[in-house]
Amino acid sequence: MKAILTALICLCLQTAYAQIRVVSSKNVVKEGVNNVALANDYTRADGPAAREVMDKFSKVVASAFPKDPSPGIAIFTQFYLNASGSVEYLIFDVRTGEGYNKDSLDEHSKNAFIAGFEGWKVTKSPGRKFSVVSFHNIGKQPVIREVRRGDSSVVDLKSALVFQDTLKVKRLYLNQLELKTLPDVVYRFPNLEELYLGGNELQALNLNMQRLPKLTQLHLQGNQLSNNSFEISPNKTLTLLNLKENKFNDLPNNTVRHSKRLAILWLGGNDLTALSSRSFRKLKQVRDLNFYKSNIAVLPKGIKKMKNLEVLDLYYNKLEILPTSITKLKRLTHLAVSYNQISALPKKIDKLKNVHTLYAHHNHLSKLPERIVKMQKLKIMDLGYNWFTNFPAELTSFVNLQELDLSSNNFPEFPEQLLKIKHLDKLYLRGNPFLKEDAEKRYNQQLSFLKNKNIEVFY
Repeated sequence: MKAILTALICLCLQTAYAQIRVVSSKNVVKEGVNNVALANDYTRADGPAAREVMDKFSKVVASAFPKDPSPGIAIFTQFYLNASGSVEYLIFDVRTGEGYNKDSLDEHSKNAFIAGFEGWKVTKSPGRKFSVVSFHNIGKQPVIREVRRGDSSVVDLKSALVFQDTLKVKRLYLNQLELKTLPDVVYRFPNLEELYLGGNELQALNLNMQRLPKLTQLHLQGNQLSNNSFEISPNKTLTLLNLKENKFNDLPNNTVRHSKRLAILWLGGNDLTALSSRSFRKLKQVRDLNFYKSNIAVLPKGIKKMKNLEVLDLYYNKLEILPTSITKLKRLTHLAVSYNQISALPKKIDKLKNVHTLYAHHNHLSKLPERIVKMQKLKIMDLGYNWFTNFPAELTSFVNLQELDLSSNNFPEFPEQLLKIKHLDKLYLRGNPFLKEDAEKRYNQQLSFLKNKNIEVFY
């Protein structure tokens, strides 16, 4: 009888220990939850496990909240999961407009999250404690317009229609006003330099640049424009064109070619599935190209035609390799290829001799090309969340490196070759297997050596 009772007590304790703890952000201190300690103890995850958590969260939210509440509801969550993939802590913050009782909404959310995640676990756990951050909007969110007020700015449609001293206006903000067509009022301001039309519902736009002879910036992000519905007349003034989060499947070639001085082209958030080598013809003048989250699986070789390119953003795409032609971009200074599936950098990457900032975190890199040691202008290199198990010896060759991030790789022991790095300001090592509870004591000598060289180490 005593043995049975003991077994039941142990089972109860195990069950209680395994229970998920759900806490609203305003109560973390009150309930004794140390957010900082959790962040240090759980490694931020990406990939299949994180996607499972976010997919499950979306289903829980869909079943617990109205489909289209008004005002809308925004839910920010931080998940902390154990090595087996069960949620141990869930910290949430529910934000909304007037019309809700915040305490009741928090209580409803807490109960929904407990019911949804209690006993659930991911099927593809990384085998270690990990965290996932998620943000979910339900219903129409209140619009917070971003405008810059001042004597030379007009910030809404009503003011634009009645404004008297039109020659004085240099910036016109018609963003986030639910516009479906381009209002003719934009042509009232012949000295306009910046036009903001982002966050509207524009499906087509044909802009007469002859009537805006001084326009240098055109912001059209977050509309519904496509290659067949967008046109800008020939001009020699436009330098920045922001087309992020529209419906383009390729570069708007005619428009870009019509803009002889275009230097900055942002197309992130479009589905650029029709991108080809032909897309890059006559783009020599562009210096900053943004392809962030554009569903690109293969970067066309024709990108080598962009001879003056300095900044290339390829974050969040589907790239497995980079074309060797990318090494023809002699003027490139910033290369960002993070959040892809790249397993190797180009062998002749040293031809990018002017690159001083390289972001390649969240890829599948396990080694570096030998010739990378010749890239002596490198100042910032982020190789976190890759597949390195052996320390890449090439890193000890850089004399101008200021920041090096090797977070969340697979170093089983402290990489002793780190001590050979001659100069560094910041070093990030968090999330590697060798950083266990006794890491500070076990590697005290190595860490002290780095700190004595005035290197700020994050571990």
